Amino acid sequence: MNEHMLFQQMEFIRMRTLAVVDATSEHMADKVPEGFRNSIRWNLGHILLSQENLLYSFVGETDRISLPPEYRELFGFNTSPETWDSLTPPTMSELRERLEAQPLRIKETFSGRLDETGDKPFVLGEHTKLTTLGEVLSFTNWHEGLHQGTITAIKRVQGIENLWEKVEERVKK
Repeated sequence: MNEHMLFQQMEFIRMRTLAVVDATSEHMADKVPEGFRNSIRWNLGHILLSQENLLYSFVGETDRISLPPEYRELFGFNTSPETWDSLTPPTMSELRERLEAQPLRIKETFSGRLDETGDKPFVLGEHTKLTTLGEVLSFTNWHEGLHQGTITAIKRVQGIENLWEKVEERVKK
């Protein structure tokens, strides 16, 4: 497994995700256009939670997951803003901070370990079993790109033309 390449891809993909955060206002983050199940905020939180859970759980180190427990209820599989009821999602600023810090922590934790096998394979469908930490990291990189595409589609449906233009939040006085 080419460790350097996988970590480099993770960092590049995350740089693009952070650009999405910077180009999304708080107001824009919560719109769920017709035909979509989730918002931009949900997709960003899901990227964060999925990478954290998949990597640390795969090697049995769930005690090292550094996200608030409510993130599972907010951004886990089969959740959506419709299920948030009494939960308050994190701000875009909080998501950005966590998304920015995560790759370095993952790299520090898992460097030299990408050939490590998990307690049990991570199964994707009928034909794919991921057996090493490197394979799971590769999957989480792909997964993040998939959600970047969803965010792009949400923005396009909302009529946003400058998808990557940095947004400055207007503070009400």
